[in-house]
Amino acid sequence: MEIQKRNVSQSVAFWNRCKKVIPAGSCTLAKSPGRLSYGSSPFYAKSAAGSHFQDVDGNDWLDCEMSMGTVVWGHCRKEVDEALITQIHKGMHYSVPSTLEYELAERLLSRFPKFHAAKFFTNGADAVYACVRAARFLSRRNQTLSCEYHGWLDWAAPTYYRCAPEELGIPKEALVSHISVYGGAAEVLEQIERVGERMAAVVLCPANYEKELLEQILDACRRYGIYSIFDEVTSGYRFAKGGVTTAYGLSPSYLCLSKGLTNGLPLAVALGGTEDILTMERLKISNAHAGGHLSLAAALACEDLLDRQTEWPSWRKQTEHLMDKLSALLPELPDTKGLRLSGSVGCFSLNTPGVDFLDDPFRQFMMKYLAERGIFSKGYILFSNAHTEEEISFVGSCLYDCVQMYASNS
Repeated sequence: MEIQKRNVSQSVAFWNRCKKVIPAGSCTLAKSPGRLSYGSSPFYAKSAAGSHFQDVDGNDWLDCEMSMGTVVWGHCRKEVDEALITQIHKGMHYSVPSTLEYELAERLLSRFPKFHAAKFFTNGADAVYACVRAARFLSRRNQTLSCEYHGWLDWAAPTYYRCAPEELGIPKEALVSHISVYGGAAEVLEQIERVGERMAAVVLCPANYEKELLEQILDACRRYGIYSIFDEVTSGYRFAKGGVTTAYGLSPSYLCLSKGLTNGLPLAVALGGTEDILTMERLKISNAHAGGHLSLAAALACEDLLDRQTEWPSWRKQTEHLMDKLSALLPELPDTKGLRLSGSVGCFSLNTPGVDFLDDPFRQFMMKYLAERGIFSKGYILFSNAHTEEEISFVGSCLYDCVQMYASNS
C-alpha cells in the first residue's frame, strides 16, 4: 500500500488569505479547514468527478465525504448535469411557480406514502424549524424537545453545542420553552411523561435510534397529542429509498429531507399531513429561492436514478461487510481507548466514547493516515453510487490497518 505525503502548501496558503474575509475560511463550518489535518488534508478543491476531487495543489483524492453526504450519485453525474443544462435554457426562476414543484412533490409523496403534502425549502434547518412552528400553532402549546443537531437557529442550537444560549448570541429567554435532552431515548420518554401535556413537538434524528425505541417515542407522542418531527436531512436518502421512516414502517407527524435530494444543490422538503403542511401558508413561512428550478430539476433527475436502483444504497452489502469486519476487530486489539464503530452504511465513523468528535485523537490520527493514502475524510466515511467495489475495498483495508496501527501506538 503506497504511502505518499502530498504537498498541500497551496491549500494552506489559500486558507491564510481566505479566513481573513470569510469566517473560518468557509461559509459552511463543517467544511472549514480548521477541522481538518493541517499539512495533510486538502483545504480547497478546484474540480471533482465521480468519487474523486482535485485540490488546489493538483492532488487527486478519493472522496469519502461526498460534500457532507449530499452527493450520493457522484460528482458531475451525467444525468443530473444534463437536467441542469436543459433547465438553464428554460429559465432558472419565473415570476410564478414552475410546474416542477408539483412534479417533485408528487414523486416524493409516492416514495413516502404515509404523507400527503409537501413544502420545499433551501436547507434542512429551515424545513425542520417550519415544522416546529407549525406544531406550536396547531397544538396551541410552546414546549419543544430536541437531542441532536438541527441547524444553527435559536430554538435548538444550544442543545447541540451544549452551551448557554448567550454563548451563541441567543437570548436565554429564547430557550424558556425548550428542553435539551442528552440521555438518549430513555430521557426523551421521561420528559414526555413529565411535561407531555405542555409539549408541542419532539424532534429526533431517527437514524440514531433503534426501531423499537422510536416506536415507543411515537406512541408516547400520540398519547399526549405531541407532534413528532423526524429530521432525516442526512439519512433520508442515504439509509434506504424511504429513509429510516419508511424502512422501519413509522409514522411521525412530519418528515424533513434534504441532503441527497439534488446531488448537491440547495433544496429541502417537509412532508406531513395535508392540514399540517398547508397550515404553513397561514404562518407566512416562505422563501424566495425554495422553488429554484435548477434544484427541482436536479431532484427529479435524482428520483429517476433512484427508481432504477434495485438495491439502495447501492454500496450497502460491501459496506456492511466492511463494518462487520471492523466490529470484529476492535475487541481483539490490546488498547484502542474504547474505540467504537457507530452509524450505518449511509454514514459511519470510528470514535472514542466520551470525547468530543472534533477533539478525538483517533479522528486526527485517521485523517492523516488516510490522507497519506490519497483518501479524504473528516472522520466520517460516506460512500456514493460512484464508488467502485475496488475503491470501497481499498478504504476498508486502510481503515482496518489504521485501527491496528493506532492500537499499537497507544
